[in-house]
Amino acid sequence: MEKQIYISLAGLTVEINYLRKRIPCFFRDYLIEKPENGVDIVATATPEGVEEELATEPTSGAFNAETACLFRCIAERSPYFGSFLFHSAAIAYEGEGYLFGALSGTGKSTHISLWREYLGDRVEIVNGDKPLLRMTGEEPEICSTPWAGKEGWQINEIVPLRGICLLCRGDENKIERVEPKDCMRLIIQQVYLPRDKQALVLTLDLLDRILRKTPVYLLHCDMTEEAVKTSFPALTGKPYPN
Repeated sequence: MEKQIYISLAGLTVEINYLRKRIPCFFRDYLIEKPENGVDIVATATPEGVEEELATEPTSGAFNAETACLFRCIAERSPYFGSFLFHSAAIAYEGEGYLFGALSGTGKSTHISLWREYLGDRVEIVNGDKPLLRMTGEEPEICSTPWAGKEGWQINEIVPLRGICLLCRGDENKIERVEPKDCMRLIIQQVYLPRDKQALVLTLDLLDRILRKTPVYLLHCDMTEEAVKTSFPALTGKPYPN
């Protein structure tokens, strides 16, 4: 039997209809009281939807399949409200947000953990895996979600997006600013592409607007402090702290 909670996500009010009793704990940082003025998105986990997710990822387990089902409901509808999901690790340095995108297993989680290790409390991990991006006026923003990868790194926060960094493994640490069109295939691989055609059009339009406002970098890196010393000044425009 479905139960109901409400969350606030990327400035949207979302009704969550869930099956398993652990689900409210998953959303604990985003919970709100039942709104008086209705909701923007209704996300419902059905037994059929959970089974569909399990068929895709049979080893994930029923609970993870249910959270994935709810995630898909929200990701499909969020473009109608001006946001979309960008598969990446998001950090904030002194309140400014940066995205690190890469193919699975390339090391984005490792890279942001290196920022945290060597730059300390000035770095916050906003979301480790699946933040939402939106535009507020002309300002691109990163919005955290509870879908934060196996580490669970996330804080319920919205920060301005100042740069996108695409990671590649390399023996030499080097970074260059690139035109989005020159790495669009890799960028698109990070974007959740809705099944609904109109939502897809809205997603691509918003992506285009964000890329016009946000510098994009290609980083070849290893897993040492030298990687942070390479990416930090390019992204922030600040000298690496001593």
